[in-house]
Amino acid sequence: PAGAPPPARGGALKQALADPVTARVFLISFITISGFAGIEATYGLWTEVKFGWGPREIGWAFMLAGLIGAICQASATGWLVRRYGEGRVLMAGLIFIGLGTLAQFTAASWHMAALGLAIVVFGQSITFPNLVALISMATPPERQGEVLGLNMSNSALARIGGPVLAGQLFSLVAPGAPFLLTAVLILPALLLAWQVSARVRDRSA
Repeated sequence: PAGAPPPARGGALKQALADPVTARVFLISFITISGFAGIEATYGLWTEVKFGWGPREIGWAFMLAGLIGAICQASATGWLVRRYGEGRVLMAGLIFIGLGTLAQFTAASWHMAALGLAIVVFGQSITFPNLVALISMATPPERQGEVLGLNMSNSALARIGGPVLAGQLFSLVAPGAPFLLTAVLILPALLLAWQVSARVRDRSA
């Protein structure tokens, strides 16, 4: 009701997780961001081991990533959403992330690794804006800032846990293990995205 005090932080989180769309979007955010943060944390070490790269080559790779992300978010993301809708574009973005991480995991040359990085960045560029959009669509206007803030906290936790896990995988399992884990985790994220897309269509019907 109007004039009612906002729920406490724990209550706000409970309300957000009670919504099937918001809860699934939170999980997708955690999976994708933890995976990407882990890859970011170990990328320099991986390219050094795999291709003998140094700071110069890694700098060029991240410049390429930033350029692709800027172009995609400035042009492609909005056009794709207008044409296909947030849910479908989210699923497509996750597929690109999965394919890109697999390409890097199996890369036998730096050319394939660079292509995989470009595919991952494109996938993220169309995934992350749609996660925010879906939260806004599923949340009443007066609570959108609160729920988006909760998702930012969720993302921050993912950025803490992802690099820790990736570092352990890199050192104890194999240098490419963080890429493989991210690709595998995309599968449940895709299922969640499909469920989100179906629920959003039902709500707008």
